[in-house]
Amino acid sequence: MDHDARTALGAQLARHLADGSTYVTDSATTVASSAYTDTHRAQVERGPLLRRHPVVVALSGQLHAPGDFATFDLPGLPLLVLRGHDGMARVFVNACRHRGVQLTDAPCGNTGRALVCPFHAWSYRTDGRLGAIPDRAGFAGVDEADLHLRELPSAERLGFVWLLPDGADPATAVDRHLGTALAGELAGYGLDRHHAFRSVRIEVDSNWKLFYETFLEFYHGVYLHRSTLAHLMQRNLVHFDRVGEHWRMAAAKQSLRTVAGEDPATWDVAEHAVVSYDIFPNLAVNLHGDHAAVYRVLPDPGRVDRCWWHFTMLTADAVEPGSKAERYFAKNFEYIVSTGQEDMAMAASAQRTMAATDRVLHGGFEPVLQWFHHRLDADVANPG
Repeated sequence: MDHDARTALGAQLARHLADGSTYVTDSATTVASSAYTDTHRAQVERGPLLRRHPVVVALSGQLHAPGDFATFDLPGLPLLVLRGHDGMARVFVNACRHRGVQLTDAPCGNTGRALVCPFHAWSYRTDGRLGAIPDRAGFAGVDEADLHLRELPSAERLGFVWLLPDGADPATAVDRHLGTALAGELAGYGLDRHHAFRSVRIEVDSNWKLFYETFLEFYHGVYLHRSTLAHLMQRNLVHFDRVGEHWRMAAAKQSLRTVAGEDPATWDVAEHAVVSYDIFPNLAVNLHGDHAAVYRVLPDPGRVDRCWWHFTMLTADAVEPGSKAERYFAKNFEYIVSTGQEDMAMAASAQRTMAATDRVLHGGFEPVLQWFHHRLDADVANPG
């Protein structure tokens, strides 16, 4: 987001504060409870839906050096994202071409010059090509060209590695998905130069939508999170902007009161609000001034009432182990996990009632939820 856009957003939040107002629509919508319990719908969402749009499967900040890798599992599709010695990040199916064993189950790491299968020690170069087969004579007549790792279409853009739909143009697919305006805003944060500080993957006892929805509004903020972040934030003082097919949300901090009477061009809205981007279908990026939080929510491959939360914290500079900076960011990381666990509890609680209720209600303070389900329903109705 450039200076003019930050100034405009700061001015809008200051007006809300002065008026005692917030962003609100003039209508409410409902979603049938079956959207969170129907097994057929879940199959569509976890398969065709997630392969229909570019989906973030790794962060550039996890892949700074040649041989750096990150693993990520889409439902039924274990992935290995690997930085080659040629500098390219590629996405492979995380399976040896011999007997299908996963090449690694580590969440991230560095392969060195080659990745070696733990079963029979077949090795692969960092560009996915087959390196060596022990006792090669046992595979006489097998075409080596068929034994390279299976690469999937992908693109590295704006600090993320995106898995692309089959047939998509890697040069344009991500920008077409995001739109020019959002791609420009994200570019301004320089996330491609950030470093991954820490990541976590947590099981959540709810349908993926119930948990993902907690990142799409702040109406609940000071109520649910009263013991964690409520003291830092204004109560329901939020502004939303639709950016193409996606949304930006800015939730005001208490510190907004200290600058609201000044020219918004002289202060940075990122220091006095949490600016979040909700990117369809399952990504949320929160900017916190000195770090960024990247959230991805994935449906479980087998259960409609379970999902997985992937959270990675990014920092502008690499953090030295044992440093004061490490202690500071570790505290912030655990703080975000704690607030996320509060959201998980609400999502799990709602999941337990879905079979006993007919619908849920999304009100005027929840415009992104309304749009998310509108967009999602259209995709489910036409999954091809």
